Parts: sequence; C-alpha cells; structure tokens
Amino acid sequence: MSARKKTTIRYALIAILPVPLLAVSASLATLPADNTDSPTLMSETVARQLGWVEDADSKCGGYYFNQPFTGNIKDNTVTITSDSGLLSQRATSLLEGKVTVTRSGQQITANNAYLYRDPATGKLSAIDMIGNVHLREPRSLVIGKKGRYNFETQAKSLIDIIYRTSINTSSAPAAKPAETGEIQEPASLTAWGRAYEFAQTEPNIYELSRSSYTTCPPVHPAWRIKASHIVLNKNTGRGYATHARILIKNFPVFYVPYINFSIDKQRKTGFLWPTIGGSNKWGPYFQAPFYWNMAPNYDMTFTPGILTKRGVQFINNFRYLTSSSEGNINFSILPSDKAFSDFQESAAKNAQYTNPVNTPNQSASVTQAELNRLLSASDTRAGFLFRDDSRFNENWSSHIDYNYASDDYYQRDFGRNLNEISANQLLQEGDLYYNSQNWNFIGRLQAYQTLHPINESPVLNQYRRFPQLILNGDYPDQAYGLHYFIGNELTHFDIRNTPGASANLPIGNRMHTQPGVSLPLYWSSFYINPRLQLALTDYNLYQTADTGAPNSKHRALPILDIASGIALERNVSFFSHAFQQTLEPQVYYTYIPYRNQSSIPVFDTTVNTLTYDQLFNYNRFTGLDRIGDANQIGVGITTRLIDDISGFEKVRLGVGDIIYFSNRRVTLCNDNSCSDNPSNHSNEQSLSPVSGVLNYHINPSWSFNVNSIWNPISKQLDNTTLAFQYQPDDLRLFNFGYTYARSGDILSGVSTTNASNNLKVTDFSAAWPLVRDILVVGRWSQNWNHEHLQNLLYGLQYDTCCWAVRLVGGRAFTGFDPNNNNKPQYNSEFYIQFSLKGLGDIGSGNPSGLLSGIPGYKSQFGQEI
Repeated sequence: MSARKKTTIRYALIAILPVPLLAVSASLATLPADNTDSPTLMSETVARQLGWVEDADSKCGGYYFNQPFTGNIKDNTVTITSDSGLLSQRATSLLEGKVTVTRSGQQITANNAYLYRDPATGKLSAIDMIGNVHLREPRSLVIGKKGRYNFETQAKSLIDIIYRTSINTSSAPAAKPAETGEIQEPASLTAWGRAYEFAQTEPNIYELSRSSYTTCPPVHPAWRIKASHIVLNKNTGRGYATHARILIKNFPVFYVPYINFSIDKQRKTGFLWPTIGGSNKWGPYFQAPFYWNMAPNYDMTFTPGILTKRGVQFINNFRYLTSSSEGNINFSILPSDKAFSDFQESAAKNAQYTNPVNTPNQSASVTQAELNRLLSASDTRAGFLFRDDSRFNENWSSHIDYNYASDDYYQRDFGRNLNEISANQLLQEGDLYYNSQNWNFIGRLQAYQTLHPINESPVLNQYRRFPQLILNGDYPDQAYGLHYFIGNELTHFDIRNTPGASANLPIGNRMHTQPGVSLPLYWSSFYINPRLQLALTDYNLYQTADTGAPNSKHRALPILDIASGIALERNVSFFSHAFQQTLEPQVYYTYIPYRNQSSIPVFDTTVNTLTYDQLFNYNRFTGLDRIGDANQIGVGITTRLIDDISGFEKVRLGVGDIIYFSNRRVTLCNDNSCSDNPSNHSNEQSLSPVSGVLNYHINPSWSFNVNSIWNPISKQLDNTTLAFQYQPDDLRLFNFGYTYARSGDILSGVSTTNASNNLKVTDFSAAWPLVRDILVVGRWSQNWNHEHLQNLLYGLQYDTCCWAVRLVGGRAFTGFDPNNNNKPQYNSEFYIQFSLKGLGDIGSGNPSGLLSGIPGYKSQFGQEI
C-alpha cells in the first residue's frame, strides 16, 4: 500500500543506510559530445551554471564559488527531502520537487527522483535523479540531465553533463570571504568540461566518454582537450585520454591516440613534454624525456633526442635520496657524431685549424700533439657525472664529485651536462670527512681532466692529489685563556705532461705541520689576539732532472701575527628612522722572516687576489708551496648602519690597505736561474693598493654593491666590480653590473701593457611585465676592451591563468678564432615553450641555462597558482 502527499517528506529509513551517495570527485574532467557543443552553451550559460563570478582584478577575470553545505560534513547518515512523493516499502518510490540527498558534505539535487528496492528484501538498490541534476561536494560540481547511483555496487553514472573540479589542490587552498560565505576556487587550478557519459565503478576513478577538459575560464576558453575517452584516477594522481585532440580557440592543432598527464602535484611515471629548440652547435633539436618514478626516494629521467647537425643523443639522469645520502648520476652518449666527424676531417686537411699560438715554455710540437689527439678521438661522444653527499654518523661524512668527457671538445659541444670548474678543467674528486669537537680530518683524492681543444688557447694539465690527508686540531679556552691549534697535511702530487710538452715536471710528497698558540683577549668594545705559529714543511721529490729541483727540501718558518680591533656604536636617526651606527677600526700586524723558496716546485699555489678581507690574512699566497715574507700592518676601518627595529644591515662601508716595513722577496719563481729577490716595483712599494667595499641596501627592493682596489703608485684602479639591482617583486627585476681588471683580459699576440688587455665589461639584465600577462626578459653584456659582445639574451613571455608561451634566444661569446684574425666566435641558441596549465609543458623550462645568467631571476612561467 502506498501514500502520496504534497508536503515535504523526510525518509528515516534511508537515513540509516551506510552507503556513499552519488557524488562528483575532485578529478572529474570531461567534455561534451560534438553534437551538443554549441557556442552559446560553451560561454556565458556554462559559466553561470558552473558558478563563475566575473572579477576584473583576477588574473583569470573571475573565480568559481560553492554555496556552503547546510548539513554536518562529518555526518555519514543519508538524508533525502522533497516537496512531495509517493513512497513504497517494496516497489519503486517517486519523489517530486526539489529533491535533495545529502551525506558527509556531498549533495545531489534534482527535479525528480526514483528510488528502487530489491523486491525480495525491500532494501534500496538504486536511485535515479532526473531533470536539472546537480552533484556537489567541496571543490567539485557536476550538472547533468539525469544520473544513477547503485547502492549495492556503489557505481555512479551521469548522462549529458557539464562539470568543474579542482586539480592540484595541494598548492591552492580555497578562500572563503566573510561577506558572502561563498567558497571561492582559484580559477587557474580548476578544470571543467563536458561529457556525454560519466561513470565511476571504483572509488576515486572517473571515466568519461565523448568528453572535454580544460583549465581555462568557462567564457571563451583558449584551449581544451576533446577525447573519445578520458579517465581521471585520483588514487594515482594521473589522467589519460584516448583519441585526443588539442584545440586552440576551437581549432584542432594536435592529435594523439593516447596522452597521459598528472592531476596532482605528486611525481608520476610517464612521458614528459618534449623540448624544442635550436642552436648553431646542434641545429634544430627535439628531445622527448621519459620520467620513471622508481620509488619515493629514487627516480630516473631518460631523454632521447634528435640533434639535426649531429645525430641521436641519449641522456640518462638518476637521482636518489636515502636516510644517509643523496646524489645523482648523469650519463649521455651520442654515437656517430656527424658534425664532429666533419670537424676531424677538416682539421686533418688544413693545418690552419691548429692553434699557432704557443705558450712561451712550450714547443711547436704541442700543436701537432693536440691535433693527433683530435684525429684519434672517437666520434661517439659521451659524458658522465656522479655526485654524492653521504653522512654515515654524526662524525663521518663523504662527498664525491666526478666528471668525465670522452674527448677534448665535449665541453664545447655539450658542456651544459657536466659540472665544470672551468671550461676545460673537469673536477674528479672524492672526500672523506671526520668532525668532532676538537679534531677534523679530510681524506681526499682529487684530479682534473684537462681538455686540449686545438681551436682554443693552450691549456696546462693540473697536478693530481693522490691522496691528500688533512688533520686539524683545535683546543680553545685552555689554561690562562690560551688557544692551542695545529694543522697537518700530507699530499702526494702527480701530473701527466701537457700534450707536446718536452720537460718533465717534478712530482712527489709534501708534508706540512703547523702548530700554534694564541691568547684572545676581549673587552666590551676592544679585542686583541696575538698568535704564534711554526710552519714546518718537507718535500720528497722525483722527476726533478729537467727543472733542477732538489730531491728533498725542508722549510721552517715562524709566523707571528696580532689582530686587534675596536667596536664603537651610537644611535642615529635619518629621515625620522632610528639606526645603530658602528665604527670598527682593525689593525693586523704580521711578521714572517724571509726564506729562499725558489727551489720548491709550485704544486697548488697562486697569488691571492687582494680584497678587503685579504688585508687581514698573514699569507699573500694560496696553498703551502709559498709562505711570503712579511713585516707589515694591515689597517682597515668599517662602518655599518643597522636598522634599530629589524636589525637589517642597511649600509656597510669598509676601506683599508697594508703598510709594508720591508720589501717582499718571496715570489712564485721556481727556477734556479731566477732570483728570489726580483726588482719588481710592486714588491718594493711601502703601501699596498687601497681596498674598499660598499654594500648599500637603499630599501628591500634596491641594492648597490661596490668592490674596488686603487693603486696609489700608479694612481689607477687595479680592479673594481659594481652591481646595482632593483627587484620589488618576483616579476620585476633590473640589474646593472660593471667589471674592470687591469691586465685581466690578455689576448694572445697583444702586448701585456696594451690598454686593450684591461678587462672592461658592462652587464645589463632585466625582467619586466609590459602588461598583466606579458613579460619581457633580456640581457646584454659587452666587452669594451676587445670590442665584442659577451652575452645577449632576449625573451618574450605571455602567461595567462590557463596557458603560457615564451620564446627565448641568445648568443654567448666562446672565444677568438686564431685562424680568422681573432674574430669573435659565438654560440647561438633559442627555444620555445608552451604550457597548458593542468596538462603539462611543451618544451623544457630552461634547457641551456640561458636565463640563469640573470642575477635574482626566478622563473614564474606556467605556474598554476
């Protein structure tokens, strides 16, 4: 027996059913059948139905909103209401007028509904919703003509729908304005579309037939996917489509039989979008990477590529992260390099391809030796990189940085894949570290693979450290305030002769120990720290006949230095803002007696570049092969301006020099025929060049930095660097830099006293939005002393809330061509990148590192926020 009433009916029988309600999950992505895809429905009508609110200030021109649920989101009971209905305990029940079903924050509404029961048991088996069906849950909305939910299998299906659902929700929480109570969804992270049929047979897996998908605003979308079948799997975070067409403004531009894409922020196995670009080294190129998410802490990217000038290249990059280590392994190979084979043939036929410029101590046979290396090199090009950082316990750790290139020209052609110390010196190093409260140890194996291209200036091989053992001890705060310390080092040096070099360089062992004691004394505004050290060095040398070096050498040098300083502070006010100003004079005295060291080979030692900090260093040389004689005082004064509230250092200004009481006699000379007391004017002057540094942060957006060395004897600048930056936010950036170094850019064949060898380089770079969605980026670096372009970069980016495109190109100076009147040579490159937000990028983010040359630049391209 049944009853029919025209009043609201609450079904208590249904409320106790522990079954999920027909709902639309947050990964519902679809598109309609072509025969219902009318322009009107695809614009204002669809936008209104999906809850689109226009907002001219929004990047997308609007946002979505959800009306808040009236029920308890944690309540799992099912409640059904309607204006009227006809209820049957065994047969079909009819509900009419504003039918609403809610459960756990999920809600379905329709004009009418049919409830079906199992005739044998009387239990509810399914519900059909008919007419203006709305399915809602947080971040999702589906509107269709009708839908069905099966209570037994929990399968859901909808017919003829439009939908919207948030994707990548972890990066964009919803906002709820207090004045409206509406839950706003960021349009840039919301996908929408249509589908003829939607089905869910398993939790969080949605299947859509004859469907579409886009993340553009619903009013005139810029792009969308239309596919015969789309599956969105919230469990795996992946979506895929079959027989898919990508449409730009309703015009099909690309077809794929199958496409797989991510619908969350998690790393997933699959193909990444390809890189498309071109350069004069590779020609037009195309790379298609495949990403393998092997485990939560392991992954690998395999990238095959077609380089039209060279052939097919394969790049493999493996990354790992464990509880004790992290690192990556990169390997690339290009069999049968066509361009390299042509280069070898040309070099064999034309002697002019060899470099006619030789260093003073090398014979002309070096050129022939380098040419022989080129002709014997394989046309299979390969590079390898291994980097690892491990920590075994609180005391022991290790570091590995190993780089290898198959030939002398790999860096020139594929240098971006390797970690390079310089263009032609590849580091190969492994370190083992021990650190405790008082002792630290380093065990090191270090070498450099030196590349010798014939069309560049000659490059000298570097000494290898096989091994280097360092043990340092430190005991501060001992009796009477004394501080004891000791440094120990044992290194074996070996070297392979530079190709074509006739003389054998010395090899052997260097043992060094340097104990010391200091007495640091501190008062409220003054300190003094006298320190005494004894440097003891022993050399056991081999292969010394060609240089005349002794087989053994001993050196003992006392070192006395006294550091002192005053720190004064006062409160000041500028423009009604309180600051703390400091005045910090420093005096640093050093005494080291002279020892003749010209017979000691130079393994790893160079002259320190004079800087403000170097004024307070006792040795003017790096490394241990030279300890300079000294009787001098370094004097400097620093003043700082510190914000009284934030503690931010607004200004730092320092200036100082060294006062010499005797000439400096120790030099890098290591030939018995040379004097260790050269008549060098710079070693006889009583004052060092004046060193100055200025860091000025005008405000958080503006900064200005200068480092300069001025020579009072020549009354000229020795070197200076200037950097100016304006960066009010991540999109707006302007840089200006200037570098000058006297005799810092010596060109072979040009006199070292020629003013053209004084390095003078300016560097402008900027990134700036012209209008809301258009950004320009550029860099211009010019070498003025040799009158050539150093770097040029230009780029244009158009970035909307649902898609983006940018074109970036540039040129980089690679050297002079000695066979063409030292004409500058350049590498040119460009690439194009498209981003369909919510689907993926077409092209790589920065394949050649072009944009990395802009200080402070942070790419915002294609971000889905």
